[in-house]
Amino acid sequence: MVSLERWNGKEAIVTGASAGIGAAITRRKERVEELAKKLEGKNGKLYAFEADMMKEEDIIKAFEWTKNNVGPVHILINNAGIGRGSSLHEGQTKLWNEVFDTNVLGLCIATKEAVKDM
Repeated sequence: MVSLERWNGKEAIVTGASAGIGAAITRRKERVEELAKKLEGKNGKLYAFEADMMKEEDIIKAFEWTKNNVGPVHILINNAGIGRGSSLHEGQTKLWNEVFDTNVLGLCIATKEAVKDM
């Protein structure tokens, strides 16, 4: 079994942490705040920061807030992702752009910001 002790004292950002896999590891700020309350008294701290992964300025603000209020980022879990159930032959470009902006560009921007701080 792998020891989790090596992560003690490390700062992690988990994108998409309000639901699904992200919540199990840690879009709506109030859901993360509720989770933080449930975790009170446990090791570590959970901070809620609302950011739209389709907006570069939101992602940058999240990393700046973390650096200024918590410390440098040691771990990034790129968990945010969306699906729009749009077929290739009938799909709408707007939906494809939303998926691409979140799942590809959002991931790349978050990774770029994390690496700057690592």
